[in-house]
Formats: sequence, C-alpha cells, structure tokens
Amino acid sequence: MKHTLLLFLCWSVTVFADITVVDDSGTTVVLAEPAGKIVSLSPHLTELLFSLGVGDRIEATVDFSDYPEAALNIPRLGNAFSVSVEAVIEQSPDLIVAWMTGGNHRTFEQLRALGYPVFVNEASSLVGIAAAVQQLGILVGKPERGLELAEKFRVDLQRLRQSSSGAGSPKVFFQISDAQLYTVNSQHLIGQAIEVCGAENIFSDVEFFVPMVSYESVVERNPDVLVVSSPYPGYKSAWYDRWNDLGWGGRVRTIDASLITRPSLRMLEGIKMLCETLGQ
Repeated sequence: MKHTLLLFLCWSVTVFADITVVDDSGTTVVLAEPAGKIVSLSPHLTELLFSLGVGDRIEATVDFSDYPEAALNIPRLGNAFSVSVEAVIEQSPDLIVAWMTGGNHRTFEQLRALGYPVFVNEASSLVGIAAAVQQLGILVGKPERGLELAEKFRVDLQRLRQSSSGAGSPKVFFQISDAQLYTVNSQHLIGQAIEVCGAENIFSDVEFFVPMVSYESVVERNPDVLVVSSPYPGYKSAWYDRWNDLGWGGRVRTIDASLITRPSLRMLEGIKMLCETLGQ
C-alpha cells in the first residue's frame, strides 16, 4: 500500500510539474504545460520556433518574419518596435516571445502585468543564440530538439573559430546602413562574428554597439576589407562610388543581411560566409 501511494505521488508530481525557464530579463517564465498558442514579437524568434518544428503554433507575429517561407502566412500584428497590447490579447496566447532590444518593451511589460507568460530574449553573445533555442525548446515541449540544435550550434561555431585561427587578421569595416555609415563594435554580435573569423574590426573599441562613424574616420583607419550587409541579391551600396574613388572598389564585399544581422540559427551560415569573404 505504501509503495502504491508513493508511486501515485511521484506520478502526480511528474504530471503537474510546471515548466519553468529564466529568460534574459531575469524573469522566471512559468507554464503549466507546453505552449500551444504562441505570439512572436520578433522575426528571429519566429525563426527559432520554426527550427524547433512548432511554427504551426504561432498564431501571430510581426513584420519581417519572412523565414522560412511558411512564416509569410502568419498574420501580422505590427513590427518588432510597435505592437498594441490589445492585438496580442485577441490571440489568447499561451506564450508570448519578445525581443528585449526591440521597441515593444512597454507592450510586453503590460502583458506580463496582465498575467500573460512572456519569454524575453536578448542574445548578447553568439552562444546566447544556442541558449535561446534550448530555452524555447523547453517551453514548447521539445527539450530534446532544443538541446540538439543548441549543441550543434556551439560545436559548429567552435569549428569555425578554430578553422579561422592563424589565417591572418585583415582589418575590416562592416557597414550596416546606407543612409549613414553605421557599423558595429566588438560587443555586437556581428563584431563577435568578425572576431570568430580571426579578423580585426577597425571600430571594435567604440563605446556604442551600433555607432555612426564618419567617412573620414573610415579612411583614416584604412580597412583591408569593407563588408556591406545586403538586403537583396545584386545590391550595390550608395557609398560604393566613394570607396571606388579611393581605389578601394576591390576591397568591397557584400553579405546577405538576413544571415548576419538576425540572431537565429542561420547566423552560423552567415558567419561562415563572412569568414570566406574575409579570406578572399
């Protein structure tokens, strides 16, 4: 009788145990069961959910959630910087996933205050991408898949780092905007990617993650390679002619912006392309 009672208690604890994850804001997200209806407030989180095989659980998302192709069929509530609380509530989600840096901070704080579970992600390091997919895997009831994807990302990232060591250290200017010359410092994910490739970011030492720099400062630091994030195939930067006037036309490279600027698992592909580009 005692053994039967003990087994029943153990079974009860197993069945009714909450799912808990501490997100990047330090908040403990608690679910009674794996999330079945999800609202994603960031394109990269939409990607990670599809990587876990639960894209069909996303009730709504935001603009630029364009990968994989199936994500284009998900209803939009706004963009990563502006979504109304009411629009999210109408979806009756079991879980809301949000990006800390995005402009929806007030929205997800209000949703939390109303009792909705909100998982906030801020991949401040490349390995943080692996951590994010592992945490999401727990929340959606796919812990094994999340762990598998996370481990593969970590291993492949380390292989890229090792294969790039001793390959020379070209000086790099990474251009992420055409309207003004915006770049990244060493703490930004792209800055970390440049370091993985064994290259030297000429603006690694600036204070801000995404500083605006002057044309003159780029010229003064004289990069060996200028990498421009490209929003579409065949893209030509508005600054190309100015670089070409300096005799730098042969130094300019382009890289798919969606691969190198979005902290999803595809960023590993972007880093590989970056390393190959810098090695040319």
